[in-house]
Order: sequence, then structure tokens, then C-alpha cells
Amino acid sequence: MKYFIKETERKGTCYHEFQKGKWDGKTFWHKDSLLIHDDIFFDLKLGNLFAETVSGYISYGETEISMEQWEAVYNKAESMGGGVKAAMEELKLWAEKNFQTEQVFTILGI
Repeated sequence: MKYFIKETERKGTCYHEFQKGKWDGKTFWHKDSLLIHDDIFFDLKLGNLFAETVSGYISYGETEISMEQWEAVYNKAESMGGGVKAAMEELKLWAEKNFQTEQVFTILGI
């Protein structure tokens, strides 16, 4: 993957964590999470993408994303093209697997 990494590849704590399901309020860096470095997240303006499509999105906090919200984010990214689309393409399979068992996934802006 070009944009996201798994927890085992993490170096430091400057990442946004995409965690399956609802966050328990205390646990970070799950083995099945995907992480994107803050520099990449902000260079691609992914915070803007989520803020424009998800009401109540918090860049440095936790935000739950429903399937409907994910579809809106993905569709907007697709229309934007470039790195934004490519990054959301990397996240797509992970998100689809998440929604097979969970109602939401959580973005943790660490």
C-alpha cells in the first residue's frame, strides 16, 4: 500500500488510526487497524474530505463513520481523483470487511 500501513509498520505516534467498530475509549493501535501518517493525511487534505462529508468530524479526536457516511466519503473522493481517490481506494476493502460485522468504523486523530 502507498498511503496506509498496518500497526506493525508504525514508527511513532503521528498517525490517524482507522479502527474497526466503535472505539472503546482507551485502546489504540489495534492489529487490524489501518494507519495513515499525519503528513500524508494533511497533504492529501483528507481532513477536508471527511469534514465536508461527515457531520461532526473531529480531526484530532474520534469520529465514528457509518456505512452511509463511508459511501459519501468514497464517492466524493472518487470524483476528486488523484491521491485522494487512490488513498480511499486503499481503504475501501478494509471498510467493506469492517461493515460485514460492524455498524461503524472509528477514525482516531491521534
